[in-house]
Amino acid sequence: MNDFIVTGIERDGGKFLAAAFYEERQLTELAVMPFREESRVGKIYIGYIESVAKNIGGAFIRISKDFKCFLPNYRRIAHAAPASGDPESGTQPLHENTQGHMLVRITKDAAGVKEAVCSTSIELAGKYSVVSPGKTSLSFSKKLNDEEKALLKKWVNPHDYPGMHILLRTNAMQAEKKDILHELNELSESLRDLLRRASSAKPGECLYTPEPFYITMIRDLYVAPDRAFSDVPKIADALHTYMEDHITDKSDGKEPAGTDDMNPCLIRPGTLTLAQLFNLEHDLDRLSQKIVWLKSGAYLVIERTEAFVIIDINTGRCTRGKIPEETYRKINLEAGEEILRQLRLRELSGMILIDFINLESEDHREELVNVMKKRARKEHRKTEVIDLTKLGILEMVREKKGKPLDEILSGT
Repeated sequence: MNDFIVTGIERDGGKFLAAAFYEERQLTELAVMPFREESRVGKIYIGYIESVAKNIGGAFIRISKDFKCFLPNYRRIAHAAPASGDPESGTQPLHENTQGHMLVRITKDAAGVKEAVCSTSIELAGKYSVVSPGKTSLSFSKKLNDEEKALLKKWVNPHDYPGMHILLRTNAMQAEKKDILHELNELSESLRDLLRRASSAKPGECLYTPEPFYITMIRDLYVAPDRAFSDVPKIADALHTYMEDHITDKSDGKEPAGTDDMNPCLIRPGTLTLAQLFNLEHDLDRLSQKIVWLKSGAYLVIERTEAFVIIDINTGRCTRGKIPEETYRKINLEAGEEILRQLRLRELSGMILIDFINLESEDHREELVNVMKKRARKEHRKTEVIDLTKLGILEMVREKKGKPLDEILSGT
């Protein structure tokens, strides 16, 4: 049984909203936001260039009196020819209206003294696809193989969406042709409407607001939940609508005690909170600890520094197996799977160095790297496994988008 929950929690005096996905009662996806704090990530605004930071090639974009953001790589973008706004080339065109005001999308919220970060890459995302203005073209998620790409090419004709670049996501392979085309038609029409309104919009206007983070999260899951619950009525209504519109014939009819007959996604207040029913508080406690125990008796030590994340694997209490090399091989493979889960749940990113238990067999070392690369391709966040160094350290890079979980919960 796969369950998706959204509930309020309190940690160290702070109030938060948590969305969690459990596969067979194991927490596999987690997102936490400060309660009532609105994220601007994904919103599209009209602004203007307030100043240019020539020394770093960026620019500060003023959105309104009390909100400005930083645009990296402004120098490269400003010097690019208008026709080069091709997503395939990596160039982000400047979308300016008749008053010279520009369209930007927020990619990172402000943190401390740092301004929010924005991009001129305008895009609207759905479950199966992403559309953006530019050269009429079609591209695919790197996680799709050649056979899958060939099938999707037969389904989607980019010339049906002139002036737009279409990216088909990994989830597209789990959908039917009609569902993908329906979503593309909706996204392309929304993008045309956005660009129409942008032509006469004034600074400060928000032209697009993405779905709440919990709807985006449930939408992007590779495995559809069987059930969804919340003890917040407004959120329960949104989940109920989403489940009815997008996920059918999933429920087995069994629901936790306290569900509302009119809205099966709503949990009525009872003896236990939703967080207690799913043991979320205990999961958060474990995610705050440096040591993570594995089923085999081995354990991980996770340390986050300013520059990178360091993870060490230790045999601990593991006593299974008579051949040390085979024991170390199994521990490393078990640890590798848990490491990716921990990185995902703790929202750890950037450079990651993993000190696996040393393996003498070259075949076993190659197997470990290949397995880690295969698993990394299944991650929602871009995760790249580089290689094992001569010292036996596995190098990884994970795309950074939000704050680490410990910073969110501590309010830093």
